[in-house]
Amino acid sequence: MAFAITCPLCRRRIADLTERCPACGGDLGALAGLVELADRHFNDAVRAARSRRWNTAAEHLAVTLALNPADAEARQLLTKVRYHQDPKTLPDRLWRKARTRLPYGERLPATLPREADLRRLLDGASNRLTAPRKTN
Repeated sequence: MAFAITCPLCRRRIADLTERCPACGGDLGALAGLVELADRHFNDAVRAARSRRWNTAAEHLAVTLALNPADAEARQLLTKVRYHQDPKTLPDRLWRKARTRLPYGERLPATLPREADLRRLLDGASNRLTAPRKTN
């Protein structure tokens, strides 16, 4: 996993993490250890996911994201792992999340509509968008 590395001593960007900063010569051993630890946990999560051990994979990904919150690959894998942990409740969780985060979320129904009702809602919205506007 690629980290955006900045030397904590001189604040210069570093292309590849080494034991010493190429600009100031500062010791980056501890930072290199954190990167290695995050990589190890990500690789363990991949192995666990491949063997369908979803809870173990989720735990390793939580550690990976704690060490590097910007790791997009870990976030993507965590989404897949969460789906496999409980695929029946995922749509309901995503619906609740949409209701709390969207600016118009309070206007959405409290529970996820059934498929037929959802199709009817989407068709109605589509018809309103394509209908010609009345001019005064």
